[in-house]
Amino acid sequence: MSASGITALLLDLDDTLFDDSHATRQAFSAFIGPHASRFSEAEAELFPRWRACVDRHWRRFEQGELTMAQQRHERLRDFLGLPHISEDEAARLFQPYMDAYRRHRRLTPGAAAFLDATRHLVRIVVSNGGAEQQRAKLAHLGIAHHFRHVVTVEDAGAAKPDSRIFLHALALENLAPEHCLMVGDDPERDIEPARRLGMAACQVSHGRHAAVFQQLSLQLQNA
Repeated sequence: MSASGITALLLDLDDTLFDDSHATRQAFSAFIGPHASRFSEAEAELFPRWRACVDRHWRRFEQGELTMAQQRHERLRDFLGLPHISEDEAARLFQPYMDAYRRHRRLTPGAAAFLDATRHLVRIVVSNGGAEQQRAKLAHLGIAHHFRHVVTVEDAGAAKPDSRIFLHALALENLAPEHCLMVGDDPERDIEPARRLGMAACQVSHGRHAAVFQQLSLQLQNA
């Protein structure tokens, strides 16, 4: 990736700047305790099943079939095998998960230094997460001041990898794609669609956040 000519960064949030995997794992541990008797498997064996439920109903949210709250409750119904519980009951059962998820919010390694090093660039969060939740994460993590805009599905009317969410972000600052770099963890949602629009793109992944952020910082400072 060449950093020459880059004037703006589009940044995914979950598992890019925010360690969503850590928060999710801790939240699941808090959630599963009261329900462990339903299952013969250990927690470590149940977690992949939970992630499959999350992914299945998250895609339905991205496609506009469910609201943010509904996808949370649908994954719970799916996982527990309780398809007919009410929204109120689903919300009650899901609350320990949400409380633990909030308690365990943290940045990915190297994210804070990367944001400090790229203050000279326009920076925009582009996320498929809910607007209220994502802004709350940025405030809790102390990084909200770094971003000109936070673009979500509610703002753009489309979720990544749909090009409309990227084009919405670019239009906010009248940015040309060739002068922008997309940074994200998901090849399907972040990297490939950004490149199709003519943006540079850089993928981060667990275990490599700090190294990638450090390298990017040097490239962008020296461009």
